[in-house]
Amino acid sequence: MAGTTGEILLRRRDLDTLAWAAEQYAARTDQLSVLLGCGPRTVQRLLARLRQARLVDVRRVLAGEPSWVIPTARGLRACGSSFGAWRPRLGLLSHVAAVNDVRLHIQARSPDSEWVCERVLARERESQREHLPDAIVLTDERRVAIEVELTVKSRRRLTTILDELTGRYDAVLYFCAPASRRVLSELSQTGRWPTLGVRELPVSRPGFDGGLVSRFSRSFGGRVLPCFSQRRVLRSLVVDGPRALRVDARC
Repeated sequence: MAGTTGEILLRRRDLDTLAWAAEQYAARTDQLSVLLGCGPRTVQRLLARLRQARLVDVRRVLAGEPSWVIPTARGLRACGSSFGAWRPRLGLLSHVAAVNDVRLHIQARSPDSEWVCERVLARERESQREHLPDAIVLTDERRVAIEVELTVKSRRRLTTILDELTGRYDAVLYFCAPASRRVLSELSQTGRWPTLGVRELPVSRPGFDGGLVSRFSRSFGGRVLPCFSQRRVLRSLVVDGPRALRVDARC
């Protein structure tokens, strides 16, 4: 079902894409190509509609890199999001881009799983001292904490984080840049955290297979189920002990 903003006729996919970007803070245009399973021209037409309706801000932040698509406050309201408008910071863009790539990677390989974004986790946490993973993947009634590590943390800091996350979730899955992957692989080999998985960072590549948005729209009866509309499931799922998770095996 299409929506309208003023005189602009929007498609259902436009709003689904807007909701996805809102959950992730923002998204690059090449990542939207992967999400939609289409080429740059189709993405540009979609963005033209959203820009004309003043639902997104499209910015080229770094020379030689794709533009960023940032939902405006008007856009957030249009797609039903209760998040606040995000102001991009140069130091965070690489991390946001990497988390987006990981989400695209997981959703392509585990389409029945649910991604709970960091923005929801921040709203749900009971204490400011609680460490927030970058996301949680819900699969087979299990909770997998997702961490994206681009820089090398001290072993002491990583040990503290791993102790906390493995105590709260059924598994922890790290996607790492090469230097941080070496450190985390060494920690994983100690056997202290049997549910810890360490993977290379995936790289999103545009495709033309119909896209993840259309795939998930079919899964949820014709629409994408954004994470901000999910029930409060993070603390209510029954944990029945650690064991190998399907999402861990596939990623």
